[in-house]
Amino acid sequence: MAVFVRTRVSKQLTWPTEDEEIRSRRRHALCELDGLLAQLEEINLRGLMVPGWVRSALQRHGIHVRPHHSAPEMIEAIFLVQERYMLRPEQGDPIGAGCARELDELRRRMAS
Repeated sequence: MAVFVRTRVSKQLTWPTEDEEIRSRRRHALCELDGLLAQLEEINLRGLMVPGWVRSALQRHGIHVRPHHSAPEMIEAIFLVQERYMLRPEQGDPIGAGCARELDELRRRMAS
């Protein structure tokens, strides 16, 4: 049984206040990524090819996918983007131009 102890620390899990527009954009992006994640999981379970509209939706979020990328690789790329949104909520757009390199790096890590 786990016991949680609360200590008196001045800065416990706090983030700066967030602009409502940025928060709304972030939440909208996370909801859309969740929907794409559900679609990719279903595609992966059924062993289907990833349709073009899913690839273009991922590219709108900065996830640059190529035709040879599989559904599991795209799922992992979504996890990376979601992690950025969750770890750095103060950023309005955590997606950078290096997502294609990160997807290739992820593939190398998964292969090893």
